[in-house]
Amino acid sequence: MGHSLLGDADFEFRSFATFPLLEHVLGVGRMFCAPRFELVDAEGAPLEDDDAFFSSLGEAAPRLFLPYGEDLVTLPSTADLDLVLGHLLSTLRRADGHIRSLLEKGHEGARVRWSLPFVWELRKDEWDALLAAIHAALPEQEPLSLASLRELGTEDLLARLFDLDPDTPLGRYLSVPSDAHAFGLVALAFAVAHDMPVFTVEDEPVFYEFDEGASGPRFMDRLESTVLAEPEATRIEQMVVHTDSALQALEEERIADALEDTRQARAWTWGVRDAGAIAAAYRASATAWLEAGEFDRAITDASWAIYLEPEADAFDTRGIARHLVGDVEGAIADYTSSLELSPEVARVLSNRAEAHFDQGDDAACIADAERAIAADPEDATAFVWRGRALLRMGRVDEARADAERAAGLGDEALWEEMGGGG
Repeated sequence: MGHSLLGDADFEFRSFATFPLLEHVLGVGRMFCAPRFELVDAEGAPLEDDDAFFSSLGEAAPRLFLPYGEDLVTLPSTADLDLVLGHLLSTLRRADGHIRSLLEKGHEGARVRWSLPFVWELRKDEWDALLAAIHAALPEQEPLSLASLRELGTEDLLARLFDLDPDTPLGRYLSVPSDAHAFGLVALAFAVAHDMPVFTVEDEPVFYEFDEGASGPRFMDRLESTVLAEPEATRIEQMVVHTDSALQALEEERIADALEDTRQARAWTWGVRDAGAIAAAYRASATAWLEAGEFDRAITDASWAIYLEPEADAFDTRGIARHLVGDVEGAIADYTSSLELSPEVARVLSNRAEAHFDQGDDAACIADAERAIAADPEDATAFVWRGRALLRMGRVDEARADAERAAGLGDEALWEEMGGGG
């Protein structure tokens, strides 16, 4: 039961310039694309009884993160977009059996519609940063506090926010700022009042249909490109060459060269069916983005690598990036997945020890640090994190011994924090 893509499957169908949320983003939180699917009848009306099935398909899809840059977001590469669209197509094929069963039940003309909406996400640990951005734009106003937003309560909150007395502190904030700051404040108030660990807003979905017998979409037309004119074996060879070159550049700390090589490697993935080779290119790309400090891009490319081929290094890379953007729980989950695939790797154990320390779990931190030391007695980082956990527990002499051992192995951070052992 073959399907092709109806409509313009290139990202040009969603102009970033007209994305309604962009004008509201204040440089806090993150933007990403996340596929959405729904089943409709011949007239385009959703078949509600199957909503959960197709919702789960979208929830399982990797997100395509769009990091902030000078133009608010960094546009994804063409190869990234092709991978997203490839996922959409493969996901639809997974649903073919389900669609067949509906057709047999009399749902003539049942179709799958898809959308790739842009989403803005705000996490709880970013509330202070968003409030600070709002205060900075309105320095003449009396500062608000998160506590005052918690006191708003949740009943009919949105209606009340848009009908506040302009003489109240919050009412004054909502009456004078730009649309961007008003949007940010309403989003923050809603998230805080409901104590939401993650708050998301999507733009209006624009649905496109999968249907049989459709004319070839632009996604397929573009396969006439120079890259696709080459045999698959040549594309794989070029992908491997650029991936290896990127890894060499990373080893020599030539980050800009590594980014360019990974861009080339991703471009050569078009039309390649070797998931392992594509995954290797995206693992290298994730590492390059990580080294460049582009953590959301690192998360995106590591996620694609994991989707194509679950591998320990990709989980570790994504765990580091998640940790650096403040998603400690997500980092621990990724480090754990990495260790399940490749147990007793000192580097990953040390990374998870650090994450446990940041969560305040000193016992788990010490346990992972000791496993790391057992795996590699020369791992200075493990001694540092065990030492920090011991110090927080009041075991100063043991912490000092770890600090001295770490300094001897080249990491003097804890030793200096403890005054050189004094």
